[in-house]
Amino acid sequence: MKTINLSRILKDFSSGWIAVSSDYKKVVASGKDLNEVTQAVEKQKRNDVVLISAAKNYRGFVTSA
Repeated sequence: MKTINLSRILKDFSSGWIAVSSDYKKVVASGKDLNEVTQAVEKQKRNDVVLISAAKNYRGFVTSA
């Protein structure tokens, strides 16, 4: 499995929720709660996102492609 480093694209988000493209290269939506983010994703007619809860520190957060 390939390890993915999300630190660069997530560095500006410390609270709320984030929708990241399925290739993990960019944030496509963010908001204070999950409902806000899912509505933004639906408006963009995207179904290729990964939803992530934002945190002050992503140390220990692991994902793989």
